[in-house]
Amino acid sequence: MKIHYSVLVAVSLFLILLPASAPAKSGYKIAIITRVAENAAYRHQVVREINALLKSRGRVEYQEIQVAPYPLEKSLATIRALTADDTIDCIVGVGPEISDVLIRMGDFKIPVVATGIIDRKLQGLAMTAAGTSGIPNFNYIETHFDVERDFRTFKSLYDFHHLAILLPVDQTTMFHTLYTYFGRTLEQVDPASKLSIVDIDPARIEPGFPDIPPEADAVYLLPFFSENSDEQMKNIIQAVNERKLPSFALMGEKHVRMGAMASIAPERNLNAVSRRVAINVLDILEGRDAGTLPVSVVTYTENFVVNVETLREIDVYPGWEALEGARLLNLEKLSQGPGLQLKQVILEALDRNLDLLSARSDTRIQEMEAGMAGAALLPQVNLSAGLTQIDENRVEVSQTHPARTTVSGSAGVTQAVFADDLLANFSVQKLLTESRRCQEKTVLMDTVVAAGRAYIQVLFAMSSQAIQNNNLEMTRKNFDIARSKAAVGAVDASEVSRWESEMAANLISLNDVFRDLQLARMSLNQVLDRPIDREFTPEDVGPVAGIELMITDPEVYGLLGNLKRLKRFSDFLILEADRNLPELKGIKEDIRSQERVVLNRERALYLPDISLKGSVDKIVEEFDARQKTPGELDHPWSVSLMASWPIFRGGADKKDLAQSRERLRQLYIAERNLRSQLHLNIRSKLETASVSAREIELSEKGLAAALKNFEIVQAGYAEGRNSVTDLIDAQNARLRSERAAAAAKYQFVLDFLELERAMGRFYFLDTPEQKSAFLSRLREYMDTTPTKDDRKNG
Repeated sequence: MKIHYSVLVAVSLFLILLPASAPAKSGYKIAIITRVAENAAYRHQVVREINALLKSRGRVEYQEIQVAPYPLEKSLATIRALTADDTIDCIVGVGPEISDVLIRMGDFKIPVVATGIIDRKLQGLAMTAAGTSGIPNFNYIETHFDVERDFRTFKSLYDFHHLAILLPVDQTTMFHTLYTYFGRTLEQVDPASKLSIVDIDPARIEPGFPDIPPEADAVYLLPFFSENSDEQMKNIIQAVNERKLPSFALMGEKHVRMGAMASIAPERNLNAVSRRVAINVLDILEGRDAGTLPVSVVTYTENFVVNVETLREIDVYPGWEALEGARLLNLEKLSQGPGLQLKQVILEALDRNLDLLSARSDTRIQEMEAGMAGAALLPQVNLSAGLTQIDENRVEVSQTHPARTTVSGSAGVTQAVFADDLLANFSVQKLLTESRRCQEKTVLMDTVVAAGRAYIQVLFAMSSQAIQNNNLEMTRKNFDIARSKAAVGAVDASEVSRWESEMAANLISLNDVFRDLQLARMSLNQVLDRPIDREFTPEDVGPVAGIELMITDPEVYGLLGNLKRLKRFSDFLILEADRNLPELKGIKEDIRSQERVVLNRERALYLPDISLKGSVDKIVEEFDARQKTPGELDHPWSVSLMASWPIFRGGADKKDLAQSRERLRQLYIAERNLRSQLHLNIRSKLETASVSAREIELSEKGLAAALKNFEIVQAGYAEGRNSVTDLIDAQNARLRSERAAAAAKYQFVLDFLELERAMGRFYFLDTPEQKSAFLSRLREYMDTTPTKDDRKNG
């Protein structure tokens, strides 16, 4: 115990005699230097990143200084005055021009970070083997925009020969540095290409802007950092597109979405730079020399995007090989044209479809055939005239030819008093005309469904293309994750290759759906008898949008949720079909016409054909006559009533009758078969449609679950908890769910359109009165008519 007490006393004395340590620093002061009129957006991003890292380490105070980069001595004097302020812990220069000024200071008394070095070699900066500046108290951040890669990619998309680079007019103080940098880079890509740098004042965009040299055939877009940079960039890009010039954006997808043709820079370039700045500032504040900190921002990502709408606008279409690695924005607008709606398509098909026009022509031909059959029952009148010349000898020896030359005329009339063949033919042709009208209506209804199906196939193909394009983007992101993990040794190269294989497979699938979309567009144009390559923009449809189907009525839709009421509903639709279907009406007319044929064949065995004939002749003039024909003899006439019976034709009449009766029996069988098939069609279509209605909600739930699962697995893969197989399975499940959700919506419309076709009427083509009458019949039937099962149970 004494020993322990002695140790305790000694330790206490040591702690009392120990010199007091310096108090922990309670806050930091950082000077942020920007160019005059610099946009605050990037500066705020840098500040946010620094605050995120230092929020638990004390209060941070910022001193924001704006300087004009030139004259150089004045800006250097302003910055050197800051280095003399011992309250400032670190200076951060934002932007390429301020960074260019900072590297000219030479002597750095306090830590300095330059955040926008364009080309370290061109700007006289070294980099040590460790990837640092090697200059005490000085750290620079090397831009990781790969301009050479941009130029090569741009060249593959469009073989330009004179590139114009649009440079903000307030950055022309670095004109020579930029011109040299871009010139050297372009020379490495294509020594034959020429370069122009165009000064742009974003605050003064006038008509005819920008003033790009007429010989320039492509534009490289640099970012603008003014207060209204987004609006200014949109205006600049629009002006470039109006000049039909291909453009490539340094900054990435943001400007491509504004209308630039393409870019390959990752979306998070500036985020990566600002994060590296914040990390280096943290290390500096924790005591590390700025000259020993990294100067590069290592990234393994790229974001090759092409705006298809812009390609169409400027009429530039790169080869598929150049687009192989690209993500295509606005791909659905590649064949954009006048708007098109489903109902408009159907009405246009009813007016222009060639199959329907042909069916209408068949009906008119049959109507003419019936008219011809009716004409045979009317009096048949004929007139004739003749000129007779005989030789002189016959005039001398013949008393029947008083003149050598005679002009004569005759008239005759025939009227069928009774001819069953003619009567039967007239009746049959009228019935066949009705049958042909029913066939025309059948083609009409099939045309409605064909047009609807072709339209929906276009929508589904567009949806599949968008889904597959998005799936390709997911694969690219997973590929970037794999490359990042392989760079630090977390996975081997085979996993990166696996994702390369997946991207190749995704590109094949994207090509397939692109082909399917083009075929679907051509098919719809063919249905509408339009030029096959006519462009259009279809409007989306869904369960309650695009067309007024019978099922869109809440009262009707409610019948799908109960099996018993669904059964009764199908019985009602069968009754409607029996009344409406043109196929049933048509075969009934065929039966009636065949019955008349049978009756005709039976009558032919015993009924005669009775006809009335009359004729009159007239000698108009005689020439070179020995004597004129007496007036009472020059117009002989006759009237006759004739009846004829077929007595024997080798038994052909009885065989003809037997054949006709067999054809009639065949039609009866065909009617029963057709009715059975159509009734089955209604019940099956109703079952299919009711399932489609339920599948919409189920597919949406499945999609939500698949999306959530994919996000979880993707995050787990990035952190090493899930394997590449897990992620591929999750991505494939997401792809299937997205396609199923899209298909469910379109299949719903198509299934109910086909159900209405099976019923023999289209709800959206009915008048309001017809719709009201239909719903009234439905209510009455559902409330009062039991099903067959109900009658059995009763």
